[in-house]
Amino acid sequence: MSSFIPENLKDSINKEYVNKFSIDTLKQEMFIPVNKQDDVLYVGIVDAENRERRNSILTKVIMTTKLKPKVIALTQQQFDELIETCESESFNSTSESVSNLVTQVNEAVQSDHFNQLSQKDQPEQLIDKSQQDQPIKLNEPVISVKPVSSSLAPKKKLGEQLIDEGLITEEQLSQALAESKQTGTPIGSALVKLGFIHIDQLREALSIQQGYAHVESKDLKVEPNVIRLLPEDFIRENRAVPISTDGKTIMVGMVNPNDKQVLNDIIYLTGLKPFPLILTHIEYERCIVNFFETKRETEKLMEEISLDEDILIIEENLWQQVEKEFEDESNLVARFASSLIIEAIEKKASDIHIEPRSDKYIVRYRTDGILRQILEVPAKIENLLISRLKVVARMDIAEHRRPQDGSFTLKYNNNLYNLRLNTLPVGAKEKMVIRILRSDLRIVNKESKKIELVGASREDVKRIELMTTSPHGIILATGPTGSGKTTTLYSILNKVNNEMVNITTVEDPVEIKLEGINQIQVNAKADITFASCMRAILRQDPDIIMVGEIRDIETLDAAIYASLTGHLVLSSVHTNSATATITRLINMGAAPYLIASSLVGVIAQRLMRKLCPMCRELYVPSEQELELIVSNPDDYDGFSEHKIYKAVGCSNCDNTGYIGRMGVYEVMPINRELKKIITNSNIAHEIEEIAVSCGMRTLQRSGLDAILKGDTTINEYIRTLGANND
Repeated sequence: MSSFIPENLKDSINKEYVNKFSIDTLKQEMFIPVNKQDDVLYVGIVDAENRERRNSILTKVIMTTKLKPKVIALTQQQFDELIETCESESFNSTSESVSNLVTQVNEAVQSDHFNQLSQKDQPEQLIDKSQQDQPIKLNEPVISVKPVSSSLAPKKKLGEQLIDEGLITEEQLSQALAESKQTGTPIGSALVKLGFIHIDQLREALSIQQGYAHVESKDLKVEPNVIRLLPEDFIRENRAVPISTDGKTIMVGMVNPNDKQVLNDIIYLTGLKPFPLILTHIEYERCIVNFFETKRETEKLMEEISLDEDILIIEENLWQQVEKEFEDESNLVARFASSLIIEAIEKKASDIHIEPRSDKYIVRYRTDGILRQILEVPAKIENLLISRLKVVARMDIAEHRRPQDGSFTLKYNNNLYNLRLNTLPVGAKEKMVIRILRSDLRIVNKESKKIELVGASREDVKRIELMTTSPHGIILATGPTGSGKTTTLYSILNKVNNEMVNITTVEDPVEIKLEGINQIQVNAKADITFASCMRAILRQDPDIIMVGEIRDIETLDAAIYASLTGHLVLSSVHTNSATATITRLINMGAAPYLIASSLVGVIAQRLMRKLCPMCRELYVPSEQELELIVSNPDDYDGFSEHKIYKAVGCSNCDNTGYIGRMGVYEVMPINRELKKIITNSNIAHEIEEIAVSCGMRTLQRSGLDAILKGDTTINEYIRTLGANND
């Protein structure tokens, strides 16, 4: 049953502001722009008493409309009626009729609190605490509440506020104060760094304390044309970052939005009206590094290269030129090459691609499994850059017609990195790929003897740990290149490594050095292969052997022989699933009964990108999307009842929507029932049916669970595991 007030609201709604948001967004987040008066936008919100939800909506409204929002509390029924009005054909987009409610709104707008800025006025708060905590009820007159002055209501210190809210303890506050004093960072940043609170909680607390809306991470995208509206030294000195502008106003993220002098300076410098928003010190630092620090050195080098007339690309002088560069670390080409590698390390890239196009070279980094173009190589140094890297990696710079391999070691920030280079002739030019391996990478916790695999369920970890208790047999990790097999094998090695066992590995290459383990590097030129090493290792009284990869029947036979003679063997193969591994081993030439008697278990895995927690957004997937990933009707019903997340992009994740990766696993211990069917049949789907009935989660099931938990997206599932073909 409709109430009188919603009918009045229907008359006042202006389609211009509704259309700034999609109807789906309004329905999902249950808010609706009602009416604009001067620079104030009245927003109806369901469950407006929920502070966190309300602040999130108000921030979205500010970022989208550049207006000051004021809250009108709606019931669910009232909201539904307003949305229905918006969707109907009779919706009046230019209605000039103003209801009694809007008349009251007009009166409220005339109050001092909403006065326009003048040259004498100080920029005011967008959303003060009193506004947030007192949403307008539909059966009450609309009133304007002046900001509470600091003299009348002194603000709590941030630490006290967080203690009162039960987010931290006094002991944690003391630790954070000591950290803050030692590092010179604000107390909030210290609390986040120590892991006592999440940055979302810090934003919310600062927003309440300061009385301003905060910048959502997904909106914190540094646009060069906007950030340059203020001088860099001004931004650094005042910790104020321009976010967006519409030509009349400028949204500014500020660590201290109460600094009126800074706001006045912004008016003077830009000629725009500033709207301050809370920006945490952590996110301010990240903006500065991402925009000013990381790009400066490369841009400076590229500018110097374009002005340097002494750079030669004459083929006859190439040797002398590169030798000179090699000796002179101040040389532009040497510095440019170093900057590419260092930036890749800082961005946690696994590979650098330097590749030719029709009229230029480009550089791409592979981060979290995805290639992204970083820059174009200045034409003057295309050949010199490749040659410079070849010399450092001890490769033949005069050879362009055949592939080459090389390597060198780099120390950066007290960490050693092994860089493996490969060149490939592409037309008349060469493509180079550089694999970055951190030689002292700690992927396991030496103090803990638990297997730690990001993304694995407790049940999967328990199954893997049970496999490692076997005194002999073969444990296989399977998946495509770059799926995390090495990480899994090292994690298992860490669990079984102790003074009572002799562990030897043969790897190509030795990616991570582990204390207490004998690690052998494959070298085909010296006849050090997987198979030949296996034979030698068996004469070294081993307890546990790890073979980097089983590539041929010779290595497979050696692994089976070692397992049947009382040794635990770890290795990897390239297959698409745990059950397909059985078929692969049989096709390589191993007898089914030998596989059944020697195999302890198989771990299939993939790496999926993790959603950035700062900017991910809830949404309801369409039927078409669900059809791509779900084949089981029960799963379909489960997904249709849940909201899941999608990627958005912010400064925290370099505008990709993802940050880091997680594993999805398919763990198949070989029990008696499976041994029996392996011996008598090698049909993969029969093996999978029995394994699932024994408790195995398939890769697909693990991926779906990751989506439901909010760890990843449907698009990432399809990219990694493929769409459903059933």
